[in-house]
Amino acid sequence: MEEFGKQMGGEITAKEAMQLTNLVFIDLRSPAEYSKGSIPGAVNIPLFDDREREIIGTDFKHDQQKARSRGIAFASPKLPHLCAAVEELGQKGTPVLFCWRGGQRSKVLYELLRSLKLEVFRLEGGYKAYRRLVLDILNTYTPQKPIYLLNGLTGVGKTAVLQLLQEMDCPVINLEELAMHRGSLFGHLGLTTQRAQKDFDALLLKRLSELESYDYLLLEGEGKRIGPVYLPNFLFQAMQQGRHILLTAPLPLRVERILDDYTPHNEEKRLEVKKAILGLERYVGKQAVLLLLRLLDEANYKELVSWLCRNYYDRLYDDANPQKKTLPSRWTAAISCRRRKQFKSISAHSNIPGCMPNNKRGHINGKEFMYQ
Repeated sequence: MEEFGKQMGGEITAKEAMQLTNLVFIDLRSPAEYSKGSIPGAVNIPLFDDREREIIGTDFKHDQQKARSRGIAFASPKLPHLCAAVEELGQKGTPVLFCWRGGQRSKVLYELLRSLKLEVFRLEGGYKAYRRLVLDILNTYTPQKPIYLLNGLTGVGKTAVLQLLQEMDCPVINLEELAMHRGSLFGHLGLTTQRAQKDFDALLLKRLSELESYDYLLLEGEGKRIGPVYLPNFLFQAMQQGRHILLTAPLPLRVERILDDYTPHNEEKRLEVKKAILGLERYVGKQAVLLLLRLLDEANYKELVSWLCRNYYDRLYDDANPQKKTLPSRWTAAISCRRRKQFKSISAHSNIPGCMPNNKRGHINGKEFMYQ
């Protein structure tokens, strides 16, 4: 790493950074900038807070010198703390500093740290260059391996199955986990935050890179949009041509599993559910919405979820008519663990490359898979 640092003069491009390990990315931008997207795993150590950045920005429009002076005044008292924080993070890997465009914010701290003989890199072009590289790669990405898609009605447990397959070292891309959204009108319930598009793109590219050595990919069947984020065109098109697997489960089990994820345990959550129900009126009609609101008021969540499955979700998805798709396999989810997103057992007859050695029965933490 030291040899590389000398060769690059302490500067590193986004492409070079992607190819290296043992780096610690340090985002010097304000918390608001960081929240809109950053490099996966980056630590936010802001040179300016949101208020200070706003003040400097306003000054810069009228008097650039005044803005620079203001920036020095804001940053100077923080420099000892910032240097100490970067030095501490340097114990986990070589720090890579970046701001928005590789400008003054990263330059000031970088030069100070280099003067202290600390090994540190500065990202050329900043986060903007990294973001541009991610988009360039995703826009020209061509999948070279088959994609298997796990389909099924709401509540059959597609995400849980993917999680278990990932534990078995199968090449899973959990798109809903990357998006921090379960899809559908209710998909945000119970989640504290949602992923920004920039972060989703970066995490997707990272996961694709991690799975380069595998011969196939496993994903859940999704639409173009998952909550607030959109799939890149290459992936959505590849999924359209993918090989489909149908996961099935009886309605009572589906209802149980949905209740595990979505039951509102306080008034705030009930209001979120109510808001989502009100958004259904254009799909199911006013009378149906009034019925659902009454069930919510009565805390009759089992009947509420059952009604939604039968009269809303099952009608939305083509999975309700599996004969419309060519399905190479059908998996049946058996007994679920109450209040867990897990299965006690699942059986499958599949022609997917097996995750288990020699396509034999395997056990993972008491959960069973069969590949025959």
